[in-house]
Amino acid sequence: MNISGSGSLPGGEYNEGIHISGSGKINGSVSCSELVISGSGKVEGDLNCSGIFRISGSGKILGAVRANACSISGSGKVEGPADIAAEMKVSGAGHTGPLRCTELRVSGSYRANGDVSAERAIIRGAIGCDGLLNAGELDIVLGGDCSADSVGGSTISVSRAGVGFFASLFGIGEHCFTVRNSIEGDTIKLENVIADSVIGRDVTIGRGCRIRYVSYIDHIEIDSKANVERYECAVPSNTPAL
Repeated sequence: MNISGSGSLPGGEYNEGIHISGSGKINGSVSCSELVISGSGKVEGDLNCSGIFRISGSGKILGAVRANACSISGSGKVEGPADIAAEMKVSGAGHTGPLRCTELRVSGSYRANGDVSAERAIIRGAIGCDGLLNAGELDIVLGGDCSADSVGGSTISVSRAGVGFFASLFGIGEHCFTVRNSIEGDTIKLENVIADSVIGRDVTIGRGCRIRYVSYIDHIEIDSKANVERYECAVPSNTPAL
C-alpha cells in the first residue's frame, strides 16, 4: 500500500507493507509487515509491525508501537510505549513512551517518557529518560545534556566528547549527564556526571563529576577535578567477601 501524494488509509490488518512518501494518515490502529515514512505520516492509533518501522521524514504514532526494528532518521514521536524486538536506531530526533528493545543506538537526540530497557545502549548525542535507564552495556559520549531518574547496568561508561567528529558536530562544550537518583552497576566509569549516589564494584569517577555518595567493592579512582562528598568501601577490609 502506497501513499505518494496526499491521502489516507483506514486502520486494520494489511498483509503487505505501507509506504508513505508524501503526506499520509492512517485512520486508526494498524497491523502490517512494515511501515516506511519518507514524507510526513501519522497513525491515529497503535502500530503492530512484523518487520521494520522506519521514519526518514516526519512521523507520529498516537498509540503504542510493536515492531521487529525501528529506525528514525528524521523526526519521530510515539506517544505510547515502544516494544522493539531487535534494534531501535535514532539518528535524528526521537520521542517515545517507555521503551523496551534489544539494542538502542542514538546519534542524535532521544527522549523517553518512562523507563528504557535494553541489552545494549550506545548513545552518541543526547538522551532524556523520565524513569530508569537500564542496559547491560551502557556507553554514552555526551553530545548534549542528558538526564535520567536512575541508571542501572553491568558496564556503564559516560564520557565527554573529545576532539574529533562529535566535538566538531556538537562542540567541545561541557555537556553533562544529570541523574536524579542513583547509578548502580558492576564496572562504572563516569565523566561530567551529576548524581546523588554511585554504587558499583569497580568505580572510576572522572573529571567534571559531582557525586554526593559513592559505594564501591573492589576498586575506586577519583579524579582531582571531580567532586565527591563521601565514599566508602561496601566490604570492610577485615570482612571476607562472599
